[in-house]
Amino acid sequence: MSKKTEQNSFKFMSSKPQKFSGGNLWRASLANFSALQGLAIQALDLQGGAIREPHVHPNANQLDYCVSGRARVGIVGPDGYRQYLELSEGDISFVPQGYLHWIENVGPKPLKFLVVLSHEEPETIELSDMLGGVPGHTIKQLFGLSADTFKDIPKGGLRIKGGMM
Repeated sequence: MSKKTEQNSFKFMSSKPQKFSGGNLWRASLANFSALQGLAIQALDLQGGAIREPHVHPNANQLDYCVSGRARVGIVGPDGYRQYLELSEGDISFVPQGYLHWIENVGPKPLKFLVVLSHEEPETIELSDMLGGVPGHTIKQLFGLSADTFKDIPKGGLRIKGGMM
């Protein structure tokens, strides 16, 4: 195989996924596939009932393709923008850069999703990191809630949870 061909091919689904209690996530970006310039791709498999944690991409738009199963994509943006999209096999959705979003498997069967991001090294900030990073006294002052409201939220990144076991 020529060097040019090797650079333009990547064994995506043969690569090692991140494994979670509710599914798996594969990622290809400039870091592991040097041909990617200006985009990245992810594959997400969710068990029935599982949810991919809400998160934002500060530097990338996201295009979702439902390969199989049934999904709900939640999107929250500025000025009260909220959208909850129901997707089935063959449907696509778009998430603008910087909008909070998540993916839920709303069916009993596994969900397979492909996600294309408009940056070769997309940044991700998980909701748990946002909430866990706000000091308790700030939560109390802003919302009148206990300073301990979010103290038990796990820190340290992505979660895919749930699923019908």
